[in-house]
Amino acid sequence: MAPYHSRIEDSYLGRASLRILLPDIRGPVLVVGAGQGLIVQELRDRGLHCDGVDFSAEMIKYARARRGLRIVRADAEALPFRRGAYGTLIYASGVVDFIADVTRIRMIMADARRVAGESGKVFVAFYRFSDAQERFLSRLGLLRNGVLFVRSSLELHRLPPHRALRWVAQRADTGAWQAGVLLLRTLLFSSTQEKAMGVTMQGVFKRADDPESLIDSAPVTQPYRDEEQVRRLFGSLSVPVKRVLRSGACWVVQI
Repeated sequence: MAPYHSRIEDSYLGRASLRILLPDIRGPVLVVGAGQGLIVQELRDRGLHCDGVDFSAEMIKYARARRGLRIVRADAEALPFRRGAYGTLIYASGVVDFIADVTRIRMIMADARRVAGESGKVFVAFYRFSDAQERFLSRLGLLRNGVLFVRSSLELHRLPPHRALRWVAQRADTGAWQAGVLLLRTLLFSSTQEKAMGVTMQGVFKRADDPESLIDSAPVTQPYRDEEQVRRLFGSLSVPVKRVLRSGACWVVQI
């Protein structure tokens, strides 16, 4: 997705979500899962010293080409920084929220506290859907028991309208009329960002030389956590939660 990331990067933990955090951010700042540098650049533009790390060499390449940023390649489980190096750590959506293995999350949070030190702040983003999208995905069997079936969900974006209608009817085990009503209701009550994301993803699949490779590169499944599940996760890690902030497209946990 790296070549197309610029079209969808201002989603989930994007500029709108960042504005909620701004009063509580103090520098220097480290963005983990910086991608192509949207949040890093936004914080620098606001006068903060901000660095970024990402695990993807392709994302780092585009951050340099698009924004002239030097993003460090690193694993979130072992950040290459000294204890207390940053006043604020921000874990973007696409890092902790995509991980099902609680042992890995425990390692990431332990390293976050090391790099932030005792007085540093740590924010962790978790992507979220609108109620309409949650109902739609659940009805199609694509969201079950806190698990999102990512590859199957992406299939809908690559289908023309008539095939999408048949696909939804088949997944929901209903007729074409009921499937059309389901699609219309979901469209009407989804967030503006979700509507824009849907249009963007359709465009990506239309322009892609190999749409199948985009789907195959995605995980088969990944976790999806609501606020209660997010709190339960940190409780299982024995990590105190100071607060949970809700933006239009993500939860942000301060620990």
